[in-house]
Amino acid sequence: MKKIIHAIFFAACIILSATMHAQSPFQLPNPGFELWDGGNTSEPTYWNTFSSSDGTYASLASDNHHYRRSGGRPGTAGSHYLTLYTRSIIGIKANGNMTTGRIHAAAMSASSSNNYNYTQRSNPDHCQPFSATPDSLYVWVSYYAASRSSEAQVEAIIHGDRDFKAPNDVENTAYFKGRAVAKTTRTTDSPSQMYWTLLKVPFVYNGTDEAHYLLVNMTTNNIPGDGDANDSLSVDDITFVYSAWLNNILLQGNPINGFHRGKLDYALHVDDLQAIDAADISATPQAADSRLDIQLQNVDDSTRLALLNVTAEDSVTTRTYRLFLCAGTARIPVGIEAPQREPLFAIYPNPARDYINIVSHADNEMLTIHNMQGQTVLQTPVSGNARIALPPLPHGCYTVTLGGQHRRLIVR
Repeated sequence: MKKIIHAIFFAACIILSATMHAQSPFQLPNPGFELWDGGNTSEPTYWNTFSSSDGTYASLASDNHHYRRSGGRPGTAGSHYLTLYTRSIIGIKANGNMTTGRIHAAAMSASSSNNYNYTQRSNPDHCQPFSATPDSLYVWVSYYAASRSSEAQVEAIIHGDRDFKAPNDVENTAYFKGRAVAKTTRTTDSPSQMYWTLLKVPFVYNGTDEAHYLLVNMTTNNIPGDGDANDSLSVDDITFVYSAWLNNILLQGNPINGFHRGKLDYALHVDDLQAIDAADISATPQAADSRLDIQLQNVDDSTRLALLNVTAEDSVTTRTYRLFLCAGTARIPVGIEAPQREPLFAIYPNPARDYINIVSHADNEMLTIHNMQGQTVLQTPVSGNARIALPPLPHGCYTVTLGGQHRRLIVR
């Protein structure tokens, strides 16, 4: 991708690129596709598509597969979003494809291992330095595909100091540190209608390499050459989420009863209130790279308050758990408002057809799906994140319940 065409500005371009990359070391540059190198069919700044590809068939593949659109996902403050299209080139279907790296087009067959996206470390326009370890990937999408079985995909791969190739290297755990993969079947039945869905997926850190670079890839179909011409994937606001959750709270080495990750307030009776100090209170953060600070203060003669402040790796995401230690009945003092409980779970894709993914803080809690008549159509225990196969269900609206919280689910 050429930030500035004239070679005289090349050095200044590299300096500007490095500066912009350094401004947000925990997030992507231009994550909402507000900045573009030119007009509506130019490349989004810091992103690359077929027009800047390399390889034997780069010139043939350079036909436009994307477009800048006005508007965006619900609640956005931005003015634009990205749409990718599947195109048919001399009878060969080429999926819409956008990457922070570079597209290598070296074979006519879409499924050939000679076609891939890769980090090109020698070119600052085709690599994204990155050393953080986010916990989740959030991305807004609206997806139309002629086939209900087609799946669009957004993936983020944190890898080592190498020119990582996707999909060629995704099975080699020695080449990367972690990967997040968000998939969705179509969210709308009409190519002329937008139906935005927020996908939330965890990073899985099952690789053995260090974090040096980030390769993000987006495609209208996760199977090369599959899908249909004019399938379209719209994308807005890619966000990396960092954990500031706790896995437990302990008093004098003993876990407190009733702990739940999304519950922030607790009250506990202790026999000798004054014998408790901050060193008696401990906790285990969900993310090893987060920081925990514990403060103990007096509320009144019969109550002391422990504040467990969790700061995520990005130093921006914070969360405070409160543990009230009471000499009498264990209760939160009157007049001290309890923080609202964090949302327990999210669902994607939604609308769904054959399955749903659950992103949750549930700990062996029962998930139930009811139809509009109140009949139970599915019930299954859930712990953490889960992929749940749906039984054959009539199209319509359903209610998903988990941990006393409810979400609407549309089945199409």
